[in-house]
Amino acid sequence: MKKLIAMAAIAAVALAVIAAEHNTPQTSGDYAKLTAGEAVYAGNIAGVWTNGLAYAVNSATPASGTLTVCGVFLHSAAKGENVTVQRGGFILENATGAGAIAKKDIGATAYSVAANPWTVTKTSGTKTVGKVADVRDDRKVVVVVGR
Repeated sequence: MKKLIAMAAIAAVALAVIAAEHNTPQTSGDYAKLTAGEAVYAGNIAGVWTNGLAYAVNSATPASGTLTVCGVFLHSAAKGENVTVQRGGFILENATGAGAIAKKDIGATAYSVAANPWTVTKTSGTKTVGKVADVRDDRKVVVVVGR
């Protein structure tokens, strides 16, 4: 009986905590602070490798297929330096020909084709970059990167 009363008391305290208001800290979630695994350059699409370090997507080391895209580098950094990555919508170049992204592709996955200038396609490329958010009148593509 005493065990039952004790368990009921613990449950009552737990419910009181759950039912109470909380001040849960918040962030925009738009930025990540990472360590560069190689020299990285501002404006390049960033990926995190299994070692937790940041590399440019389409980099030779590591093979870009093993990277998880997380945003765009806000500044350049040498290997081992801290670097800030931003997630969100970025304006990228549109591929030409059969891989060109059109308005009907909004919501579809965009894949990297080239890194300078950053170009994306609707057909499977080197790496998934993000989701197509818009195709502008100047044919540039807005891609939500890192979400």
